[in-house]
Amino acid sequence: MTQALPKVFIVGESGTTGLRLQDRLAQRTDLELLHLPEDKRKDLPTIRAYAKEADLMFLCLPDAASKEVVDAVKD
Repeated sequence: MTQALPKVFIVGESGTTGLRLQDRLAQRTDLELLHLPEDKRKDLPTIRAYAKEADLMFLCLPDAASKEVVDAVKD
């Protein structure tokens, strides 16, 4: 029985920091990167759904936007 790979979700993956993090993690074979559809990258319900699926989430956003995401997914 194979074990599921940990799922990593980068919010803000299209920004400078998010792109660098994504480039580094994309080379790894021991995890699965989750990617938002481009048209949903600012959609809080979609972000919340992906966050619930993820084992680890990185926020590569300005402070105010990060706080908004944390408030949306804290449950």
